[in-house]
Amino acid sequence: MKHVLALREIGLDDAPRVGRKAAVLGELKRAGFPVPDGWAVVADALDEAFGRERPPNEAVPNEAVPNEAASDAAASRDAASGDAVAGLRDELAVALAALGGTPVAVRSSGIAEDLEGMSFAGQYESVLDVRGLDAVVDAVRSCWASGASERVAAYRGDSPAGQVGVLIQVMVPADAAGAAFSVNPLTGDPGEIVISAVRGLGERLMAGEATADEWTVRDGEATRTSGAEDAVTAEQAGEIAALTACAAGHFGAPQDVEWALSGGVLWLLQARPITALAGDGVPHVPIPVEVPPGFSVPDRNTDRPWTPIERSVYLPAIAAASPYVFAFTTGAAPTVNVIGGWPYITNAPDTATAFVSRLEKIAVAVAGREPERLVELWNAEWKPRTAAAIARLRAADLARLGDKELAEHTHEVKELFAGLHDRYFRLTGAAIALLGRLGVACEELLGWDPQRTLRLRGGLTGDHVPATAALGDLARLAAGRPAVREALEDGRTPEAPEFTAAFEAYVRDYGHRTIGFTLTEPTLAERPEILLSLVRAQLDAPYDLAAERVRLAERRDAAVREAREALAGRPAADRERFEAALAGSDLSGSVRDEKVFYAVSVWALLRAAALELGTRLRGRIADPGDVFFLELDEALAALEGRSGDDLAALVRHRRGEHAWALAHPGPPFYGDPPTPLTPEPGMTPPSEAAMAVMHVAEWSMGMLGGRPGGPSEDGAVRGLAASAGRYVGPARVITSVADFGKLRRGDVLVCPETTAQWALLFPSVGALVADRGSLLSHPAIIAREYGVHAVVATGTATTAFRDDQLLVVDGTAGTVRPATPQ
Repeated sequence: MKHVLALREIGLDDAPRVGRKAAVLGELKRAGFPVPDGWAVVADALDEAFGRERPPNEAVPNEAVPNEAASDAAASRDAASGDAVAGLRDELAVALAALGGTPVAVRSSGIAEDLEGMSFAGQYESVLDVRGLDAVVDAVRSCWASGASERVAAYRGDSPAGQVGVLIQVMVPADAAGAAFSVNPLTGDPGEIVISAVRGLGERLMAGEATADEWTVRDGEATRTSGAEDAVTAEQAGEIAALTACAAGHFGAPQDVEWALSGGVLWLLQARPITALAGDGVPHVPIPVEVPPGFSVPDRNTDRPWTPIERSVYLPAIAAASPYVFAFTTGAAPTVNVIGGWPYITNAPDTATAFVSRLEKIAVAVAGREPERLVELWNAEWKPRTAAAIARLRAADLARLGDKELAEHTHEVKELFAGLHDRYFRLTGAAIALLGRLGVACEELLGWDPQRTLRLRGGLTGDHVPATAALGDLARLAAGRPAVREALEDGRTPEAPEFTAAFEAYVRDYGHRTIGFTLTEPTLAERPEILLSLVRAQLDAPYDLAAERVRLAERRDAAVREAREALAGRPAADRERFEAALAGSDLSGSVRDEKVFYAVSVWALLRAAALELGTRLRGRIADPGDVFFLELDEALAALEGRSGDDLAALVRHRRGEHAWALAHPGPPFYGDPPTPLTPEPGMTPPSEAAMAVMHVAEWSMGMLGGRPGGPSEDGAVRGLAASAGRYVGPARVITSVADFGKLRRGDVLVCPETTAQWALLFPSVGALVADRGSLLSHPAIIAREYGVHAVVATGTATTAFRDDQLLVVDGTAGTVRPATPQ
């Protein structure tokens, strides 16, 4: 069992093991916040190593202590278990090596620390600028002992037996540092962010050694209210305020954060709930956990609870359309339920008789070319109408619309949203069946496994592809202009008119999309710096779509020739079956990502309309973003004067529920897992056509499921071979869109999973390694399209590897291992 965990592999649910501070920072790092790299030592390991009996009256200083003090304190600790200390020391050595041997900050992370009502701020110990393994071990011991101090016991109001974990992070050599509150702690004003800033390390502020500059930020405008340190500029205060607001938005409750500026880079060092908020705070509001009958599993496409506005729009749409996913395979009709704030997919108990009856009906639909007809309808009618509606609605200047016109616009977006998601799930079901039919045909006629079958798939077609190609065009334009290239490489926005015009056109055409099915995260148009970083990654070798299409076509044509040659002497019925299956697969090839491209464009329209509603409701809600905690109809009713509800109180309550849900992620399932169906007495056996449908369903379900891999004894991480070939390159661990800018050409992209929006990265990716996935998952499909060697379903890659670590990715064997030094 590991006792020292990488910060990026832990989250809020790990607080009982590593302490609240470490768990919060791990959660924030995984969400893409600028948290320094680090490791967390679990509380149990510290107790095992340093002994459960703590000095009864040991006191620790109230401020961070230097290394010498830590070493002196270490000398007075109880004798430790030799084996436990040695094992912990070995793990700490690995962690320090992963951090590159840089100086670190070692901080206590109390199990009860930073909870609502008890922040424990200043009660535990921190040891700064620690260098070397011996000093780190001593600092860890010192932090562990701080949990036994009388000061902590008095604060906690009970015996000194509380557990403590330890957090080890890269030391940030701060030019300026301090604290910030997302809500004014004196007045309770949620529209005002308060910042305290000093030069150098934040410990000067915490220890009272310096009088801080005090800033307030309202509506993006920063004002210094006191102080003479000149620690930060007004622009930097605005950046700190934005980071603080994002942290509060992430947790759905007011936050007290610690921050540092180093070399112009802003870092988030800690976040905790504001525990002594004047006025109306936002306590967690428990949500009743009402479990429906059947077997429920979390929606794998959702990693956060839906906000009320998302739930009010998306839940009806997905509930109505989700049965279409299995319309041509199993015929199952799952329901979508929100349990404890989290979306779950629920399947009711089934019977063999009901299953066979559904298969017979599906066989009739398949024989009537219903899957093909849906894709043809999309290409001929649905897609052009959707594109035209999106373009028209996007052209509206929302700020200039009257309230009635804005309400009408929002209703139209909502209708488009519902209609598109109905088609989205219908097309999903059709595409699964059409590829499954090809898979079964190749298995039965040619003896091919799924990997060989998937060579028949084309790709790089559809309306979503130009978004990636146009990014390559921007890189080509920039690469040929030294001033533009220099600006991009320096992290600056180029000022050349030609590039600026081309970039603005790109943002207009492709930037107005959400990163996933969420309204609370900014679109790419709202984060142009991310797009500029992706252009920078391609400067040395801009993406060439035409050349990539030739490469992909050659691979696909070779597989088709191989199949046709193998079938040349077979009965005509076999050859016709293969050609029909291949044609169906080709027809649906571009649908998967194309429908996502249009769906996230509509999500962006809904986000823009919601934020405009929030802006107009200022006075009844504190901030435009509060609109996400209203249902859409509630916001519209308030805009139109049809509601006199206390929206501010409603938002506070909903934020409390959202924060509670975030802190209480549901279990991996509710109910009893389904058991294999057995034939019932007297039931009619399935027809040959129904059995054919069942074979397609079995092949498809097998492809959609991914068996998690993990580390092996030889040091490799094993997963599912998803795109054949071998590649050696530096790792780049990217867990969210906020990390996109880290990517450099040739990097091994190590990520949890990808969605269609991640396609923008693939022209620069050397190889792909994903925690999750299957042969039909997005990361596997997109890797094959772009000719990127890939291993998916590793289970642990994002925590096993670190940035810049040289990796050997074998997409044929399904292994990833650190390169052996030469």
